[in-house]
Amino acid sequence: MVILGVIALGCTLLIGFAAHRASLCNVRAVAQVMREKNPQVLLSLLQAVLWMAALTGVLVLAFGLVPQAAAERMPIAWALGGGLLFGIGAAVNGGCSLSTLHRLADGNLGMLGTLSGFVLGVWSWFTFMESGVIATLTPAPSVWLRWPQVAPWLLLPLLGWVATRIVSFWRLALNARAQPLRQILLAPTYHLSVAGALLGLSGGLLYATQGAWSYTNYLRSEVVHIVGGNMAPTMWHGVLVCGLLSGMMISAMQRRTLVWRFPGRLSAWIRHVGGGLLMGAGAAIIPGGNDTLLLSGLPSMTEAAIGAYACMLLGIGATILVLGD
Repeated sequence: MVILGVIALGCTLLIGFAAHRASLCNVRAVAQVMREKNPQVLLSLLQAVLWMAALTGVLVLAFGLVPQAAAERMPIAWALGGGLLFGIGAAVNGGCSLSTLHRLADGNLGMLGTLSGFVLGVWSWFTFMESGVIATLTPAPSVWLRWPQVAPWLLLPLLGWVATRIVSFWRLALNARAQPLRQILLAPTYHLSVAGALLGLSGGLLYATQGAWSYTNYLRSEVVHIVGGNMAPTMWHGVLVCGLLSGMMISAMQRRTLVWRFPGRLSAWIRHVGGGLLMGAGAAIIPGGNDTLLLSGLPSMTEAAIGAYACMLLGIGATILVLGD
């Protein structure tokens, strides 16, 4: 059990380090598609989901592991609306949940405004629910457990895709064989496909063993506990969230991009707090932010998670068009 905990903490450090090195962000991904017609960042995030799904499938079908069920909002219209709201908030903020921590690790203290707004957004949703809104959370078991008859046939093409990616990484490794290993590991930026694989494999192991541990889901659960008296999130999930932020800060310090600074203008604070407010309300509805969708919802392949993520991308794109930035 201790060994599993150490591995899990190492995975969060790796996710934080790789996400920071590759600047993985859904807002950046959508903006890149819209402005440059380049889907590389978006594809790397979706590849991470495929890596997670493949690893989870192997753990379930080959080793009998039973992952914790993801939570999905019902009726599904609430999940779609939550995804749209989160996407709008992320675009207003200028970064999604992962990017918010990434920028905080680089010393941008404006992200504290985003996190404060996020907490207020979660609180606002549960205050709204007290008016009698009908919206429930339903457990959604892993797809490998929901469809046991077809699960092996779903896993086979995924493993075939994994094999092609391994060949691609092997070629990358051959091209970089003249560089010392330390130089490769501490490169200022990571190849997007490599970062996606690290995010996916680490996230897959965490999803299979720890459930929805992501920091937006942790903050959501903490606020719910304070407001509604429900079961508090585990302290261990809090430790994993600290590991995620620590991985990003280690990357920032090693790369020497850590410079503490406050946004100079009031308008910047308003955007961060306002964006965080919308992100928090959306995360409370979904439940969880884009990190939760990527690291637990999408690998479960539920309609609510897929629909919420699609609506989140739509919200980001529409807001970028409106704001023009």
